[in-house]
Amino acid sequence: MGFDVVIYNHSGQRVEIFELSESLHNVIFSQSMLWRSYLELRKLSDYYLTNETFSGNKLSQLILDLKQYQSNIPNHNQNDYQKFISKISSSKVSSVHIAGD
Repeated sequence: MGFDVVIYNHSGQRVEIFELSESLHNVIFSQSMLWRSYLELRKLSDYYLTNETFSGNKLSQLILDLKQYQSNIPNHNQNDYQKFISKISSSKVSSVHIAGD
């Protein structure tokens, strides 16, 4: 089972729930450890302890971290990775809650 991602609009209403797959999580947080230098992204590294809400500057920084880290994602995972970035980057999104297992 992957991460549960819950997206909220500017009125605080839940607008979408989707799963960030365990396999994509494993690709992002590979043993190369490059992800450790990304302050917001690394908050998602522990599959079992992650329970984070991102809004405002924290959400903007997470999106920036993901975009900067994208070159480290293998080609065959780029589509799923980009979908994740696109969903949380929408102008309709005010906050995102991400929880692990």
